[in-house]
Amino acid sequence: MPTAPPETLPIIYRDDSLIAIHKPAGLLVHRSVLDRHETRFALQILRDQIGQKVYPVHRLDKGTSGVLLFALDREVGRLLSSQFEHGQVTKRYIAVVRG
Repeated sequence: MPTAPPETLPIIYRDDSLIAIHKPAGLLVHRSVLDRHETRFALQILRDQIGQKVYPVHRLDKGTSGVLLFALDREVGRLLSSQFEHGQVTKRYIAVVRG
C-alpha cells in the first residue's frame, strides 16, 4: 500500500522552461473526479514548493511512480503536451515485479 505523499517532491531537473520531479506512487498529478476524496496533488505540492505556477506536460497514473515533467510557462506546456498527445515523445517504462 502506498505511503502518504510527501510535502516536497524530489526535483530531478530544472531549467528556465521545465522542471522534472519524481512522483511517488499513490499521488495524483492533479485534481480528478475519479478521486474526489484526495486532497494532495503533485501539481499543488510543486507549486507550493517552488513558489510559482507549473503546467503538467503529461500524466502518470496514481499508482505509478516516475519522472513527471512540468513546464514553467503556459506556452511551453501547451507545445510539449501536444507532442505527448501526438506520439512525438518516446516514453520508457520499467516494471519491478516481486513474487
